[in-house]
Amino acid sequence: MAGTSKSFSNVNKVSTHSLTVLDVTVTESAMPMNIVHGTHAELVLFLVLNMWPSHFGLPILLSTVLFSKRVQRHPTFINLVIVFIIVGIAYAGKTSGPEPSHTLCLVQASLLYGMPGIASIAAFSLVLQMFIVIRAAFYKQEYREQDHVVRLWMMIIAPYAAWIVFIVATALVGSTDLTKVSRDRRFFYCSVDSNNLTDTLTIFAAIVLFATLVFEVWTIVLFYRRWTSLERGSSGMFTAAELNLPLRILAFGIYLGIALSLSLLSIKSPESPIPDLTIASAATVLIVIFGTQRDVLRALCFWKDIEFKNTVETVEFRDTASVTKTPDVYKNY
Repeated sequence: MAGTSKSFSNVNKVSTHSLTVLDVTVTESAMPMNIVHGTHAELVLFLVLNMWPSHFGLPILLSTVLFSKRVQRHPTFINLVIVFIIVGIAYAGKTSGPEPSHTLCLVQASLLYGMPGIASIAAFSLVLQMFIVIRAAFYKQEYREQDHVVRLWMMIIAPYAAWIVFIVATALVGSTDLTKVSRDRRFFYCSVDSNNLTDTLTIFAAIVLFATLVFEVWTIVLFYRRWTSLERGSSGMFTAAELNLPLRILAFGIYLGIALSLSLLSIKSPESPIPDLTIASAATVLIVIFGTQRDVLRALCFWKDIEFKNTVETVEFRDTASVTKTPDVYKNY
């Protein structure tokens, strides 16, 4: 009897040990795998790049454009600034410490998975508006914004419509299996482990970025054709006032295209934190490019006498009479 009891005791210990090992294995397999290898310093940098523009820099730029009579910008530009404020705020939350609840994590993931859609369409709208205005100037056609109210509203609403669609899609996909929602997986922010969802995001944003690139190249071609026609003495030219903002828009569009491409690449094969840090710097680049224009600086530094040409500038057309334009041409793009 003693031998039998001892045998049962040994079997019980073995069974208990086996169950413990099995439980640990299941727990480890259920835990999200950290596929982005980042450091604490990189996390701090990521947060700074997102927080300071969305909470300080961009609101100042937006307020300057909205309330200063010296600064004129098209609604698509204003919309782009608002979009990047929203994107930066969406990254705020439990970025360190214990893993947040699945529900809270899914909320952040849903907001962020809509980011490629809202940012890419907002940038596309600005580039498209710039192209339309420059094309009209190239062919010497009169452009009146009040004749295109429907198109304007479509440009304003489209980014938010795409954002809402991807928010809802991410929430639905994540809610079907909350174990696939985690922060550890992406290190910087919460994410949903779903190939179908990420493939859809990638394809959509890639199409929008390609369309943006097409209009940027087309705009550059128009500039080049105007320049060559000027050399032949058969046409006119763009003034510095007309070129300043379009060139900045082109520069930002190219940078944003590269940044979003890296971001989309990181969704498909995320290991390095560099893509996430690059896209996080987009808002700072936006401030540097558009916040350093003379009219903006003059409005911000109102106590200083910054030299700024607020007079009428001449646009010469050698095959027609000379016409005039003021710097508020910026309000068209």
